[in-house]
Amino acid sequence: MNMTTVLYEAHSGWRYLVILVLVLAILRALWGWLRRGEWSGLDNRLGLITTIVIDIQLLLGIVVWIMQQQWMGFNALAAWEHPVTMFLTAAVAHVTSSRVKKQTESADKFRTAAIGYLIAGALLALGVARITRVV
Repeated sequence: MNMTTVLYEAHSGWRYLVILVLVLAILRALWGWLRRGEWSGLDNRLGLITTIVIDIQLLLGIVVWIMQQQWMGFNALAAWEHPVTMFLTAAVAHVTSSRVKKQTESADKFRTAAIGYLIAGALLALGVARITRVV
């Protein structure tokens, strides 16, 4: 097994952790928003963990993309659509995290987190669904 295969398998497997953490972040934000809960340290940590696992996935994907020279292929989906969608997912997660930190009221934090992580989740689902159907 070569290094490219190992990294590709790591990237493929890590996506399940990304999906799990993102779903947890969305559910926690929706729960807090709808229940008018108090923002806690756990919510801060969950937001941090969410961005970290997405960043690790993006980094693994970039390395695989470079090692396999995907941009030179004839498959536009693998070459550009999937990477751009994943970059947008990471950007939305980071913007969401930043905006949540700037909010002062718990309700605003939960609303911002719920909407932002839902958008990131939709982008992630689109990127994963498109690449798994074609490849």
